[in-house]
Amino acid sequence: MTYQAIAIDGPAASGKSTLARSLAERLGIVMVNSGAMYRAVTWKLLENGTDTTDPAAVIEQLGKMKIVCGHDGTFSTITIDGYDPAEHLRSSEINANVSRVSAIPQVRDKLVAMQRDYLKSTHVVMEGRDIGSVVFPETPYKIYIDADPSVRNSRRSDDGEVDSVEKRDAADSSRKTAPLKVADGATVLDTSKHSIEGVTEAAIEILRNQGFPLPEKPSYVIPEEATGGKMMRWIYWLGWLSFGAAYRTFFGLRIIGDENLIKAGPVLIASNHQSFLDPPLIGNLYKDEMVFFARKTLFKGPAKWVYPQWNAIPVDQDRPDMSSMKTVIRKLKEGWRVLVFPEGQRTLNGEIGEAAPGVGLIAAKAGVPIQPVRIYGADEALPRGSGKIRFARITVKVGPPIVLSPEEFKAYSGKEGYEALTNRIMDAIKAL
Repeated sequence: MTYQAIAIDGPAASGKSTLARSLAERLGIVMVNSGAMYRAVTWKLLENGTDTTDPAAVIEQLGKMKIVCGHDGTFSTITIDGYDPAEHLRSSEINANVSRVSAIPQVRDKLVAMQRDYLKSTHVVMEGRDIGSVVFPETPYKIYIDADPSVRNSRRSDDGEVDSVEKRDAADSSRKTAPLKVADGATVLDTSKHSIEGVTEAAIEILRNQGFPLPEKPSYVIPEEATGGKMMRWIYWLGWLSFGAAYRTFFGLRIIGDENLIKAGPVLIASNHQSFLDPPLIGNLYKDEMVFFARKTLFKGPAKWVYPQWNAIPVDQDRPDMSSMKTVIRKLKEGWRVLVFPEGQRTLNGEIGEAAPGVGLIAAKAGVPIQPVRIYGADEALPRGSGKIRFARITVKVGPPIVLSPEEFKAYSGKEGYEALTNRIMDAIKAL
């Protein structure tokens, strides 16, 4: 079989990684972040105390590195000397050195060869600065992503990075080896004023017109008889109807990407957590019953009867136990749709927090499609620690499902595997 490459190029913070990740999920292929490879090498050089302004020293150290590239489901991976440096790759020190390191011809030659090796086993969507011009110049599937510098600087700031995109653009465009440019035959997309959903749809339309082998149907198989949940009982229906009407009337509920919803068969829904409003908010995405976690301390008074009727599973946040996780896994295997909040608790500032590895364990053990969802505005409508509801606009974004083969699920085993799958799920939520 001949495998194809989709080349996504563009300057810093233009949206390359976000688009590549979205396309990988939609098309069921591997997303390769070429920039992460150069950052990983830069990290190792800095760890070793190598002077990155000395090409000879860089080349010498490069020859000693054991670099292994692969993929974890639909995302590329890289280790150097057996270590995965992913958590270190966005530091300001690496930002200040990566352009210099990536301009060295020997570094690019080594990594470009490794990037091309991906096509030996899979279709890829690869993003970087020279993918369409140098790595895969023959591919007909080339897209150049751009955005206004002010927008890109804002994105860098939101990601906690402080380097100037103008300086990075100048360094990447003026280097002698594989400079940043629009590759021959590439279609230019400006992401300044468009959502990732809009950019993804535009990219898919470009690929369709160019003849890329798009999947005719989702890569997952939906049981024809399954509903994805259970027909609503009156008590569940009453809550569903009341909350739905309130959200639309008082909070102007807007749902983006509902075409991505898996509406049949078991689904693990993973969402950020902003407010007590969140569970029924997600529940209103569907027209049948679902299961969700709820803090154990909430099961008192009338709620002690109502919550179980709404399929809430009590969980002790201070001392999480395996029994609740086993219940969720069993529910998923029985065909239910289950909502989890990987962060475990509501946000204090509206930002997405750290996740516990429990959601990765549940996903790996259940082996069902994962539906990433992101909520905006619920923290303003009912902030944590406040008993007063405010009239704020609420938006829910539904992302492309994460669908893994049984073999891929098995690869996510043990503590490290559960953490890796959790990180993948959180990355999908953050990308929305």
